[in-house]
Amino acid sequence: MVEVDQVIRAIAARMGAAGRLTGSGTDFSGRRWFRGKADKSSIKVAAGFQSVQSIHPPLYSLAASARPSGQRRPAAAAPDPPDPETLPCVAVVDLGVPNDHGRLARYCRGRFFSPNALATHIGSHGSLVASRVVYGDSSSHAGFAAGTPRCRFYDARLACLPSSSSEPEIDDKSVLQALQGVRGAAPDVRVFNLSIGDYRALSGHTGVAGEEKRLLMQELDNFIFANDVVVAVAAGNSVRGVAPRFPYPQNWQDPDWALGTWACGFNTLVCGSFVSQLGANGLGTQVGWPSPFTRVGPGICGAPIPSFAAEGGNADASWNFSPGLGVWGYSDSGFVEDHCGTSMAVPILAREAAVCLQVLQEYCEPGSRPFGVTVRALLALAARRQEAHPSVKSLADRTLGLGKAICPPIGRPEGGSATIIWQGIIPGKSETLRIQLPVPSAWLSAARAPVLRVIVCYDPPVNSAARGTWACRKLRAVLYPGVDQPPIRRPRGGHPTFPLIDRRYELARYKELGGVLGDLWVLELSYEDVAPTPPGMVGFDPSQRVAFAAHLFDDAEAPIDPQFALQALPSASSMNRLASSKVSSLSPVLVRVRS
Repeated sequence: MVEVDQVIRAIAARMGAAGRLTGSGTDFSGRRWFRGKADKSSIKVAAGFQSVQSIHPPLYSLAASARPSGQRRPAAAAPDPPDPETLPCVAVVDLGVPNDHGRLARYCRGRFFSPNALATHIGSHGSLVASRVVYGDSSSHAGFAAGTPRCRFYDARLACLPSSSSEPEIDDKSVLQALQGVRGAAPDVRVFNLSIGDYRALSGHTGVAGEEKRLLMQELDNFIFANDVVVAVAAGNSVRGVAPRFPYPQNWQDPDWALGTWACGFNTLVCGSFVSQLGANGLGTQVGWPSPFTRVGPGICGAPIPSFAAEGGNADASWNFSPGLGVWGYSDSGFVEDHCGTSMAVPILAREAAVCLQVLQEYCEPGSRPFGVTVRALLALAARRQEAHPSVKSLADRTLGLGKAICPPIGRPEGGSATIIWQGIIPGKSETLRIQLPVPSAWLSAARAPVLRVIVCYDPPVNSAARGTWACRKLRAVLYPGVDQPPIRRPRGGHPTFPLIDRRYELARYKELGGVLGDLWVLELSYEDVAPTPPGMVGFDPSQRVAFAAHLFDDAEAPIDPQFALQALPSASSMNRLASSKVSSLSPVLVRVRS
C-alpha cells in the first residue's frame, strides 16, 4: 500500500496542472484504479510508468432499455399486502426507486448509494424493475395491479450524469462497488438483479477497452465465487428502431446482435426474453417466441448463454415498441405502464431465485444455508420452454436457454416423477466426492422407459487470460450404477468448462439388472485446474461448491411413478436435509485485549 501511494503521488506530480485525479478504487482481483481528467501530454507522462497497466476512457453501461410501448394507466386498489419481513429480498442494482413510491416503498429493504453515483433516482427504469421483482408478471393491467407481493428489494443506486448518451448511464466500475456495499450492509441479501447492458457486442470492444470489459466480467464472476451469491443479468437489447441485417427470426446470424459485456459471464444467470402475449403488428407472432430485441448467444468461449428467459415483450415491424406489445410494471410516479426489454424479464428470474433460496433454507441445519449453485441447479431442472416452431428454433436455442425458471413446490412434490437435490464442497483438486443417488430397483424394473436427468452446477473462479476456457476449474461428474459397477458412458455434447452440466441418462438397458444393482447408485464429483487464478485475487479458496438436482421419471406413454418406490427406501426418512455448509461471518468481531 505504501508503494502504491508513492506511485500515485509521483504520477499526480508529473501530470501537473493539466491533469488531476478525482477518484480511486480497487477491483475485486486487487487491482487499483484511479479516475481523473487529463490532456494528451499528461497521458503520455502517465503512460511512461511501468506499473500503469492501461489508460482508457471511462466505461459505461446503460439500463437495459425498458422502452415504453405507449400504455399508461392508474393503479387500482391493491389487496392487503403480506408482511414484508417474511419475504425474500433481491438487490436491484439500477437507477433507483423513489423513497416515497406508493406501491414499492413498503417493500424496500434498504438503500445503497454508489460513491460515484447520484443520490437521487433517475427516471422510471429502477421502479419498473423493482416492481416486477415484487409483483412478478401479469397478462393484464388489472392483474398486475392486484398482484400479491412475493419479494422485497434492496435499492442500490448507480445512476451517473449522461456523458455522451441521452440515456442515464452507469459507471461500470461502480457495479462491483455496489455489490460489495450491499453484501457488507445486508449479508442476508444474496440475489442481485442487473438490468443493465450494452448496445455493442463484447467482440465490438477492441484494444484496451475490450480488455477492460473482459476484466469487468472476470471481477463479477469471481465475486460470485467468493461470496456464494446469485446474480441475474439481462441479456441486453438491440438499438431501438434499427433492423438487423437478417430479418426476424434469422437475426441470430447478425454479429451485431451478439451478447454484450455483462451478459457473457459463466457464474451469472443470464436471462433472455420471450413474447408473452400477442399484439397488432408484432414481429413475434406466437406466444413463447423470442423477443425480437433480445440479444443472442452464445457467450464467451461459446458457452450456452443465455441460460433462462422470461416475459419481456415484443417489437413491431419498424423494430420499435408499440402499445400492447410490452409487459406491465410501475413507473416512478406509481402508474402501471406497458414497457418492453430484457430488463423487464430478468427481475422475474431474480425473484424466483430469491424464493427458491428461502424455500431451500427450510431444509438446512441451523447455521447452514443453501448454495447459490443449488438454486441454479434446481431452477435449471424445473425450467420449461415451449416447443419452438422450426422457423424460430435456431433463434430460440440462442436466446431462451432452458426456458422460464420456476421454483418447484419442494414441500408438495407432484406425482409422476421424483426430484433429488444435493449440495456439498469439494475440498481441493486432489479430492473426490462420492454421493449415493437413490434409483429404486423396483421402479427401474417396472418402468418402460426409465430416465435419469442430472443437472450439476458449480461456480469456479475465472481468469480473463484463459482465452480457451474462461473458467479456472473443470468439473468431472461420473455416474456409477452401483458401488462395484463400471461407470455409465456420459451422453455426448455439452460445453467442456461451462459450470452447468445437463445430462440425460436413458436407463432402459439396466432394467433387468435392477435387483442386482441395488437401490443406491453413485455420482462421483471432482475437479481439475485448467487455468491459473488471477494474480492477487481476493477470496481465493481451493474448495469448490457444487450441487446437483436429479429428476427420475418414466418417459413412456403410461408412465410408472417412481415416488412410491423412492419413499419406500429405508434411507428415505433421512433424505430431508441439505448437506451442512460453512458460512463465513460478514459481521465484525470485537477482540478485547487485556491491558
